[in-house]
Amino acid sequence: MTKNEKIGIGVLILIVVIAMVVMLVIRYRKANDVENINTTEEPIAEEEFVDVLEDGTRINSSSSLHETKIFDGLEISDFQLTEKDNMTVLLGTITNNSSTAKGGYAVDITVVDKDRNEMTTVVAYIKELQPGESTALNVSSTFDYANAYDFTITKR
Repeated sequence: MTKNEKIGIGVLILIVVIAMVVMLVIRYRKANDVENINTTEEPIAEEEFVDVLEDGTRINSSSSLHETKIFDGLEISDFQLTEKDNMTVLLGTITNNSSTAKGGYAVDITVVDKDRNEMTTVVAYIKELQPGESTALNVSSTFDYANAYDFTITKR
C-alpha cells in the first residue's frame, strides 16, 4: 500500500465518522423536539383561593374558610385545607369552651365556593369533649375541594 492510498483510506474513514456524528446529532435533536412537543403541559386554570407549594401541595388561602367557627358551644379554629395526590385534607382544632360536656356525634361539613354554591359535604365525628378540652379535626376525602371559599357545620 502506498502512502497516497493510506492517506485516501484515512480521509475516507474520517468522512464516514463525521457523517455518523452528524446523523446522530440530527436524530438526537429530532427526538428532543418530539419529546418537547409531547410534554408541553396545558396551562392550569388559576384557582382564586389556592397557593401551590414546591412539592405540589395545594393549600387553601381563603380568609373566610380560616375564620374561627362556633358550633354547639364548641370553638373550631386553626384550619388548614390542603390537597395533594388526589387527597384533600381539612384540619382544625376543636375546643369545648362551655361549662358542660359537648360533642359525641357526627357532623356534616358543607363546603361552598365563593358564590355560596355547595361543592361537597363531608362527614366528621366530634368526640365528646369535657369543658376546656381540645381535640383535632381531621377530615379527608378523595374529592378535590381545595379551592373552597368557606364551610358550614351542622349536626347529623
